[in-house]
Amino acid sequence: MNALVRLGTVGAENWDTLAAAPSGNGYLVSETDGNFHHTGRNEAVLRFIGITIVFGSLIQWTLPDVNFVGDASTTKALMSIACALIGMAIYRFAIKGHRSQISYDPKKGELLVSALNRQDRQKGIRRIPLSRVKSIYVRRSDMPQGMAALRIRLQGNTSEITALRGRASEIEVLHGLLCRDIRTAKSKR
Repeated sequence: MNALVRLGTVGAENWDTLAAAPSGNGYLVSETDGNFHHTGRNEAVLRFIGITIVFGSLIQWTLPDVNFVGDASTTKALMSIACALIGMAIYRFAIKGHRSQISYDPKKGELLVSALNRQDRQKGIRRIPLSRVKSIYVRRSDMPQGMAALRIRLQGNTSEITALRGRASEIEVLHGLLCRDIRTAKSKR
């Protein structure tokens, strides 16, 4: 039985915080909203601020020399470099992607956890073979009321991966489906 058919039977078409879709041999589930409430607007504002700071580093060269401590050209060069680096860091943070996506491929036997930007392009893809997965669980403690996170523990690693955030009922349904499919895949090997 297809995993998306099972998702449909448990009400996945009515999800608000998660979106499910077929992907190759398996399926993928992504967040509909990011960590920011208005993710698209915030990312656009941050990109604009980053570009403005980078261009601001060039504008100071058009201004006449004022009394700087030390050599004026060295001070301007250091300020330009600092502004350009800060602007590029802000811009990079804005395009990094603030929505998460998890994909399951039973044929390859791996989970794919990635971040999505507003254009739904994947950034920061992490491939996790099922043999490295120690456990997958739902965490509710540090989320707002009714929200939860799907967390993945890896063998031989103390840090955990937050795969998705969403409404607790949706995350629990996904958790059950994912664990069942992983158990089935591991038993076939």
